Amino acid sequence: MSNGKVLVYNNEVCAGCRSCVVGCSLYHDGECGKVVSRIACVRNERFGESFVVGCDQCTDAPCAAVCPTGACAMDGEAGITKIDAEKCIGCKECAMACPFGAINMHYKTGKAFKCDLCEGREEGPVCADWCPSGAISYQKTDVAFKTKRREKLTERLKAAKVGEEG
Repeated sequence: MSNGKVLVYNNEVCAGCRSCVVGCSLYHDGECGKVVSRIACVRNERFGESFVVGCDQCTDAPCAAVCPTGACAMDGEAGITKIDAEKCIGCKECAMACPFGAINMHYKTGKAFKCDLCEGREEGPVCADWCPSGAISYQKTDVAFKTKRREKLTERLKAAKVGEEG
């Protein structure tokens, strides 16, 4: 259950260590590997930066809208969109519809999988616990809103200053 909390990604502080990927894959599949992780760390070599990519837990989820079997659907009690592996036929429609690239296909089962906020784990998502830089946090929605708003304002200020230099 999400407990009214959401994952917040602060890509300004992501170190690219991939601890989140390791923790997630170990927790869910008992093996270390980005192919079974529900979160990804992407490295932009050109600019020497890394950023986290994960499920945004959309309230109007495009992945659920296109699922032909109802395997990908909003779980009202948990407050997140989940994928029921029993119903999944591996058609990849949900993965193609996800604007964040957060849904993958399991190499062993051929079924879709995505972040479930480590449902049932009392401490919350593993990725947030394992992130040493604080780039991933699990916050109440009101705190997350304020954090996102601050990030957007900072981006706008940086953009305005770039324009002043010329």
